[in-house]
Amino acid sequence: MERKEWLTALPKVELHCHLDGSLPPEAMTDYLTRTGRLPAGQTLRYSVPADCTSLADYLTCFDLPLLCLQTEDSIADFVRAVLREAAKEGISYLELRFAPAFSQAEGLSLAQVFAAVRRGRAAGEAETGVRCGFLACAMRNLSPDQNLEMLEEAARWYPDLIWGLDLAGDEAAHPTREQEAVFRRARELGIPFTIHSGETGSVENLEAALSYGAARVGHGIALQKSPELLRAYAEAGIGVELCPLSNLQTRAVSGWDAYPFRRFREAGLTVTVNTDNCTVSGTTLTEELERLCLHCGLTPAEVPELLRNANRCSFAPPQMKADYEGALQAFLLKNPTGEVTNP
Repeated sequence: MERKEWLTALPKVELHCHLDGSLPPEAMTDYLTRTGRLPAGQTLRYSVPADCTSLADYLTCFDLPLLCLQTEDSIADFVRAVLREAAKEGISYLELRFAPAFSQAEGLSLAQVFAAVRRGRAAGEAETGVRCGFLACAMRNLSPDQNLEMLEEAARWYPDLIWGLDLAGDEAAHPTREQEAVFRRARELGIPFTIHSGETGSVENLEAALSYGAARVGHGIALQKSPELLRAYAEAGIGVELCPLSNLQTRAVSGWDAYPFRRFREAGLTVTVNTDNCTVSGTTLTEELERLCLHCGLTPAEVPELLRNANRCSFAPPQMKADYEGALQAFLLKNPTGEVTNP
């Protein structure tokens, strides 16, 4: 079997995927046109341009998707649509993150947002067989009080719907320590969390994530700046959610020669591979793995280890992790890595 075909068919786990950044473009166009929500003169651009210069520039691509997530029915429908796309990619288990506060522009309560997400998940899982857990995103540009209000509501849906917490947004403009109270409360509630950290070069944000007890960090690129922190992350077993194409698009790294995938692996980090935003970045998990094969020397024999890393450090229930391991082993018995051919 050729490598691309094998990677596509391989049962996969993804931990870092944003709902709003992964809505299917055709579904967005249909919805925005049909409901009259498209702003006058607005160009339908859902993916980052080739000349994207920074994370702040990258984040401007979320305006249109968020217009699609302001009613209970649309939230449920788009969650279902994202799970359909995941199924096409061979995703067995997906952790999908979203910012509840960003779906309140037209008056939805936080409880209504969570209920809509649950309805969409139920329909999507029944249709596709993809298992999905959600991470509720606190946002860096919101006050700690606003994020704490969201967290208290999220706790009512944990662990049935919400399996963890995240902090997302413009990392350069809003350091993690501004939200210390949010993570202190998450620990009190027993809710695990990941934190977007080190995407824009901040070692301090990575230090904060370590000190707060993060189980994982999103991106983590700036770990390569600090051998001591790199060692501490490896010893603590903190998962690192790499998102290769997104990291290049936001200029977290200057190019493939500077990409730390190999360095992180050799340092003993628990590395996982993710898309970040399928639509905004214009990618799939299969394509992310293929890029690492082409640019970083990833071999088919190494891919199952990356997927097992994701399974182990996911926030999924133990039985779901065991089920995935069984499915992966069954696939590899029928499609061993040694028989995978290069394109």
